[in-house]
Amino acid sequence: MLIGISLVVAQSPQEYYGGPGGEITGIVLGVDRIPVDWALIYAKSSQSTFQTFSGMSGVYQMRVPVGIYNVTVNVPGFRANSASVNVTLNSSTTANFYLERSDVPVPEFQPDMALIVMALTFAVALILRRCSSKRSLSSASLS
Repeated sequence: MLIGISLVVAQSPQEYYGGPGGEITGIVLGVDRIPVDWALIYAKSSQSTFQTFSGMSGVYQMRVPVGIYNVTVNVPGFRANSASVNVTLNSSTTANFYLERSDVPVPEFQPDMALIVMALTFAVALILRRCSSKRSLSSASLS
């Protein structure tokens, strides 16, 4: 029964570990050493994977079982960065990350996206204006 549970844990990242172990803490900084919030941080060992996100000041913290972990940070627009960390019982190990910009564009913000959003906004404004002028003409003709 325990083997089946540990296999399920190994396949899907956990966000919290409450047993004996240690902590991995650090800060995620981007260009010009500006803190990066909502950076996704994975700590993967041969047995399990844990995940967390950095906070508003770029700081993150996770509690994990004793072991050796490959800690990886993924942030859209930046190159992935990783470090190897050895966690011992009741330890606090620091892994800070200094990210560099990636040449890969962020999918949500394509270069032509601003023009598309402006065109759609303009089209909606025209449609709303046309609908309101038709209502004005209809109410005027009924009077």
